[in-house]
Amino acid sequence: QEFKAAVRPDYLALSAFLVLVFLWLHSLRRLFECLYVSVFSNVMIHVVQYCFGLVYYVLVGLTVLSQVPMDGRNAYVTGKNVLMQARWFHILGMMMFIWSSAHQYKCHVILGNLRKNKAGVVIHCNHRIPFGDWFEYVSSPNYLAELMIYVSMAVTFGFHNFTWWLVVTNVFFSQALSAFLSHQFYKSKFVSYPKHRKAFLPFLF
Repeated sequence: QEFKAAVRPDYLALSAFLVLVFLWLHSLRRLFECLYVSVFSNVMIHVVQYCFGLVYYVLVGLTVLSQVPMDGRNAYVTGKNVLMQARWFHILGMMMFIWSSAHQYKCHVILGNLRKNKAGVVIHCNHRIPFGDWFEYVSSPNYLAELMIYVSMAVTFGFHNFTWWLVVTNVFFSQALSAFLSHQFYKSKFVSYPKHRKAFLPFLF
C-alpha cells in the first residue's frame, strides 16, 4: 500500500494521457508539414524504411499505454479532478513540447522556402544553405527539435520513467546519426558553409 501511494498512479495516468495527446498532435503536424510545407526531392524512401516508420509509431503508442498504472485488471484513468492530478512537471513538459514543436515547424518552413519563390511556388529541388532560427547553431535543428520533443515527454512522465528514457536514447542516436550525415553533406557541397555550425548539439557536436 505504501508503494502504491509513493508511485501516485493518478498522475502517472495523466502523464500517459498527455504524452499520447502530444504524440497525436506531433503526428498531425508532421502530416500537415509533409503535405503543405516541405518540398521533397525526387529520391524515394525505401519500402523497408517506410514500414519501419509505421511499426515504430505503433510501438511508441503501445509503450505509452504500457505505462498506465493498473489495479488488478482495471487501468487507472484520468477521469475526474484532472487539476488535482496535475503536477509541475506536466506543465513544464507541455511548455517544452510546444516550444520544441514551434521551432521544428519554423525549421521545416525555412527548408521548404529554400525551394520556393516569394509567391510560395516550388521552383527547384536543389540544396541550399539554410539560415535563421536554430540553423544558426546546428546543421539539422529539425532533428534536434525532434529529440527535445521526446525529452519533453520524458519530463511529462516525471523524469523517472526508465522505459521512456530508453525511447529518448533511441531517438538521440538515430537523430544524431542523421544530423551528422547531413552536416558532412553540407560541408562537402558548400565551400562557404558556416564553420561555427555544429551537426546536432549547439557548441558541442
